[in-house]
Amino acid sequence: MNPSRGAVLRTLLGPDLRATRTLPLLGAGVVGVVGTACPVLFSAHVQPDAAAVLLRIATVLTAIGLACLLDDPAARTTEVVPVSRGLRSGLRMAVGLLLFGLFWGASASLARLGVAADARQLFPVGGLAVEGVTLAVGTLALALFGVRRSAPGAGSLVAAPALTLFAVAALFLPHGLELFPVPGDPDRSDAALRWAVLLVLALIGCAAQLRDEPRLPRGRLRHPPAPSAPQPDRDPPQRRPRFE
Repeated sequence: MNPSRGAVLRTLLGPDLRATRTLPLLGAGVVGVVGTACPVLFSAHVQPDAAAVLLRIATVLTAIGLACLLDDPAARTTEVVPVSRGLRSGLRMAVGLLLFGLFWGASASLARLGVAADARQLFPVGGLAVEGVTLAVGTLALALFGVRRSAPGAGSLVAAPALTLFAVAALFLPHGLELFPVPGDPDRSDAALRWAVLLVLALIGCAAQLRDEPRLPRGRLRHPPAPSAPQPDRDPPQRRPRFE
């Protein structure tokens, strides 16, 4: 009797999740939470723009840790398993986005608590949430590209530098194209629209990278062809002697 698909998935995906590099994500998330908690810990209330900067730094750090979640040095040697690489990567992405959301929510709450009570309504939680989701999904799209294209299958080697360069370059965009507006800026709605466009592009990139080549039907594994049996050597026919 063939095992059910659910049993096969649990058997194959369980070890894959245990082998996932979650330590960089957990470390970066903790650092981000501690950084945004500094004004609360020291009872030093800050302005909304300073709190937004702290939250954005925490978001970038956590996104860099998220990039390591898809590192798969064995990507070239796991092509014959009955579970597609796209399914394994998708499961890792779901776990990573869940952890990212938990860390980001904690950082956002602490950053808002660090703002003076009379200015908390100016803290743009919604706009910063769109920024965080876009950075997370974009980082995963870059990490998927790195896993599929790089020789050792290290997506973080592609995603982490690209995310860092993007964040630094966004600081120098001219007025009217800025991605990190100051809280209270009248053009922040335009920045939110630009982030929404980037989010759509990142989602398309993830969907394209998760597509795998066609595999064998379910329940069938790829086996090398069996060697053909050697044919026995045949002696050449003997000529009958002629008697005269």
